[in-house]
Amino acid sequence: MSGNSAESVNLPKRFGPLRLVSRFFYAKSNLATALLATATFAGYLVFVLTLQGKAFELANSSIRSLGTSFGFGQAEILAFLSERSDPMISAYINFNQVWDSLFGLIYGVMYVIWVSVAFKPYSPKVGILNLLPFGQVVFDWLENASLAALSNQYLADGTISSSMALVASTASSIKWVFSLLVYLLILVGIVMRIVRAAKIRSQS
Repeated sequence: MSGNSAESVNLPKRFGPLRLVSRFFYAKSNLATALLATATFAGYLVFVLTLQGKAFELANSSIRSLGTSFGFGQAEILAFLSERSDPMISAYINFNQVWDSLFGLIYGVMYVIWVSVAFKPYSPKVGILNLLPFGQVVFDWLENASLAALSNQYLADGTISSSMALVASTASSIKWVFSLLVYLLILVGIVMRIVRAAKIRSQS
């Protein structure tokens, strides 16, 4: 890609670092890197995240992991924690602080690559739109930190903060909204690439 085609829309100077990151992904992303990122995502999910989750998994539990729910209330958090032993809650804290947070970075990079591939021909017009998936990562991390804090509080005194529970629930909901937006963005980008290719073919 030429330097001109990698230029983004005009943004305030404070977005300079984001522009550089955005251009990097537009320049380096292609189908091969997208497939490699997807394979890394799938491998981590199956061979790491799922295995780590078994440390606090209950066969008869109504909620396997709070992070997989679209929002949850204080009652759901208390129910999740109360039916698990202290070692299982400690494992859940470690899961949120380490393994699930790393998973967020992995899927964030994967989605950024896919969006960059889909919108590469339109990068001068869409600018840093390819970095949208990192918004999902930020709220995922906020959710993880809140759930870890709630779990630590529950281990200490058997209660949880209603305000922190609201933060965790809100972050989870926003995370899933970002997820939906990212999938729609990738779909729109793919359709635009198909239409563009068809136009070029018809003009040749």
